[in-house]
Amino acid sequence: MSGQPRMNGVCHCQNCQRRTGSAFGRSMYFPKASVVEISGETLVYAFHHQAQNHDQRRHFCARCGTTLFWYVSTLPELIGIAGGCFAGEDLPAPDYSVSHANKAAWLQLPEGWHTRD
Repeated sequence: MSGQPRMNGVCHCQNCQRRTGSAFGRSMYFPKASVVEISGETLVYAFHHQAQNHDQRRHFCARCGTTLFWYVSTLPELIGIAGGCFAGEDLPAPDYSVSHANKAAWLQLPEGWHTRD
């Protein structure tokens, strides 16, 4: 991956909660042209996200099951990459929260983040 993400946030929808086993999913979106290499075998989970009215194709590792990257039909020029795939790197802080209405009541987010239900 080269460059900075165009979008960098968290999602509280049930799909992302299930994908991560956590209260939210960390998502970073880059231009597809920024991808340097995709290697290894992936399997795909495809679905229609009703709440956000788009289709997703999530690619996950065929060996360990880790969600690696995905494509969203309403963001055709971008690739979404799971924040956990950048382990050990100094990542920029997220600045938005989507499906905010599903946010866990105990979770406090920084002031100034953009939110969208």
